Amino acid sequence: MSETLRIAGREFRSRLIVGTGKYRSFQEMQRCHEASGADMVTVAVRRVNLTDRSKESLIDYIDRSRIFILPNTAGCYTADDAVRTAMLVREVGLSNWIKLEVIGDEKTLFPDNAGLLEATKILVKEGFIVLPYTKRRIAAARHSSSNCCTTSTLTERK
Repeated sequence: MSETLRIAGREFRSRLIVGTGKYRSFQEMQRCHEASGADMVTVAVRRVNLTDRSKESLIDYIDRSRIFILPNTAGCYTADDAVRTAMLVREVGLSNWIKLEVIGDEKTLFPDNAGLLEATKILVKEGFIVLPYTKRRIAAARHSSSNCCTTSTLTERK
């Protein structure tokens, strides 16, 4: 197995992708990112202030020279919401990469695969690098584009 992870032509030293939620403080999050060795973190953009740079933000605690920010559409329940959120991410200059989430079940947070596929098609057409969060490789299998890779696959209990 290769030492690096390559997605859309970009190389990552670590295959570990960590999040930015559930920490007690931004400082704790920063220490955990450093200790993990990960060089990519996901950020739920609906929970982050992207427009008022005068206020403290978790993004201030991510060393962007060392860690790649992968914005995600956590909290989106429709394809339209997810697409709008992704467009905002790109408009504020954060990234054209998106970890795409469209929630289908509020209790389990399992994805809405139809909504995920719909949003994926739109965002790929708009030039995004899309990493759909799905319980099956359905989105990537149905959309043969180099701009779509399934890296966040859930496992199902039988």
